[in-house]
Amino acid sequence: MFSLLQQVKKTINKYEMLQPGDGVVIGVSGGPDSMALLRVLWELRLELRLSLYVAHLNHGLRPEAEEERKFVQKVAGVLSLPFFYQKADVLAWQKEKNIPLQEAAREVRYAFLNEVAQKQRATKIALGHTADDQVESIVMRFLRGSGSRGLAGIPPVREGLYIRPLIECWREQIEDFLKKKKISFLTDPSNRYLHYLRNRIRHELIPLLQKYNPNLPHTLWQMGEIFRAEEEYWENLLQEKFASFVRQQKKDALILDIPSLLEQPLAMQWRVIRQAIRNTLGHLRRIGFIHVGEITRLIQSPEPNKTLLLPHGLRVIKSYQTLTLALQPEHVPSFNYQIKGPGYIEIPEIGRALNLEITSRPPLNKETASNNVAFLDFDHLDFPLLVRSFRPGDRLQPLGMDKEKKLKDLFIDLKIPVRQRRLIPLLFKNDQILWVAGIRLDHRARVKPETKRVLRVEIF
Repeated sequence: MFSLLQQVKKTINKYEMLQPGDGVVIGVSGGPDSMALLRVLWELRLELRLSLYVAHLNHGLRPEAEEERKFVQKVAGVLSLPFFYQKADVLAWQKEKNIPLQEAAREVRYAFLNEVAQKQRATKIALGHTADDQVESIVMRFLRGSGSRGLAGIPPVREGLYIRPLIECWREQIEDFLKKKKISFLTDPSNRYLHYLRNRIRHELIPLLQKYNPNLPHTLWQMGEIFRAEEEYWENLLQEKFASFVRQQKKDALILDIPSLLEQPLAMQWRVIRQAIRNTLGHLRRIGFIHVGEITRLIQSPEPNKTLLLPHGLRVIKSYQTLTLALQPEHVPSFNYQIKGPGYIEIPEIGRALNLEITSRPPLNKETASNNVAFLDFDHLDFPLLVRSFRPGDRLQPLGMDKEKKLKDLFIDLKIPVRQRRLIPLLFKNDQILWVAGIRLDHRARVKPETKRVLRVEIF
């Protein structure tokens, strides 16, 4: 006969989740999964010598939140466990960070749990994810095009801190446990709102797929186990080799050696890039395989110089044999420099530089197609020129267009985040934009058939 208690003990031992004497913060919403988690760990507390702390967060999103707090607090009191509570403003956090609501809720929730753990000197944070959550996450990541790491699903243990003792328990087993133990729980009506992708996967897609394979949830769960085992192998190999690809590690930047990286199989290239991003940002939230793929194509391309702009203000700069990942500061000061003649000019505010030289006709090679190099008609220009940061109201006539356009609208079309727009140098003659560096040339500054003198500008 199945025993939820024994299954959780097996999972704890399998993944080495807990050690005698651990302090464990339990995230308890009042729903069935977290209530089962609370009860199971409470029943195991003496055997495993655990100190337990109940943590409940009011996200400030639903009117039922106060009743939920009272419910969880009462349960903690009955079990004689310390209770910790916080009311958060998730909507304000979402607005400040400009991120999806569910991501904002997750960030606020984890920050709260970490704060409780630090204050109580707890060594673990227990979360109520189940085998069903695992399957739903795998399907969701499959639909989003995740690689093998994503298809491995939710890790049973993360960072040695977050543990998921119910990750091998199915929802049906949990509900049966609650019924037999006569444990009350709360039901969140939003779990049935089909507005959320996870709910549509749970209530519509998985039942549909089960018509083709009735055992689908178990099949997908097993697939996740296979991917996780393979990822553990790759992770160990990556940790052994990662330092050999790093030329320099700074406080807010990391420089990779492109030739040594290109010697590796594609699977290792992906993992080195992901690790470099994690080291620079401190996390991988909102960084998907699409971004890793962009960087991989960048290092494989013949272009000597190019810059990519990624979420969270991450800049990826290819410069010949090196790839630099740098995190832009929260506030970028404006800049404005006069260029009196050909030569090299640094822009320290953004860590970039321009090199200008006068040549004859541009060469017909790959350089002419590089985003980081521009060729301008110098017959109708003269020094001094100006390089400055973006200002509201700036306009240009994009190459190939017959009329002007607001630069802000171009940035929106290209999906360049607001905080990254001030990192892009603008080259001017008087009040006319000549080049949005690395982005777009002004049509009026293009090299024409009759052009005799050419200004070559490169951004580093």
